[in-house]
Amino acid sequence: MSEPASKIESTVYVDLRRQILSGALSPGERLPGERELAAKYNTNRNTLREAVRRLEQARLVTVRHGQGVTVADFRRTGTMELLPPFLESASDPTETFHILEDILPARLMVLEFAARLAVRRANKSDIERLRDITELLVPAFERGDQVVIAHGFQRWLDALIDAGHSIAIRWVANPFLEAYRNILDRYPALWVLEPSFPQHLRDFIAALDAGDEDRAIEVTRAYYRRVDQNFTKAMQSALGGRITSADGAEPRKKRRGS
Repeated sequence: MSEPASKIESTVYVDLRRQILSGALSPGERLPGERELAAKYNTNRNTLREAVRRLEQARLVTVRHGQGVTVADFRRTGTMELLPPFLESASDPTETFHILEDILPARLMVLEFAARLAVRRANKSDIERLRDITELLVPAFERGDQVVIAHGFQRWLDALIDAGHSIAIRWVANPFLEAYRNILDRYPALWVLEPSFPQHLRDFIAALDAGDEDRAIEVTRAYYRRVDQNFTKAMQSALGGRITSADGAEPRKKRRGS
């Protein structure tokens, strides 16, 4: 039996996306013609066009009548949705490190605002859900079960976002959460079992119970700053001193106050 057209379309899309994000296909480069691509992927032109349409929606290519399909400069045109597949496809560890380094403070801002909304809007069911997940995570932490912690903490973060009852924050947070999952999958050795993790969860639940916005933000900020500092150090160690700036200079120093 032949594969469904939707599966072939996804295969073509993912492969071309990988080539673009890895640099195998460069900005300004034209894709081969429809006939050549259809033959390469053993599919028909309609299926190929759907894959190209998805690339265009992801701002990875531009399609102009009579000019074919041209690879876009995704570093300028892309959105957060490209972060997870970029981390999978990136060929330059220095660039990957700097993207992660820069995205961590932005992720913290999202989580701080999510914490504020949760304190303001969480109902009894939201708080119980967070408490239940916390009661599963703390014993997992104590026995060093990294798999349960990784997956359970994703559930905890999802519950935190849901507790804010904000569609806007959910849409903003989703790319960050997906990227976080990707980081854990791609760099399992860099998962840091921060010693204050159980206390952070308990402190946040206490702030939520008390309706204390400032305290909820304070414990969120303090915890993630510790985690991010450890994560950055682990990344630097894993890359073995290969980190340089885009112009070949020495690694940039930590900015004061960051």
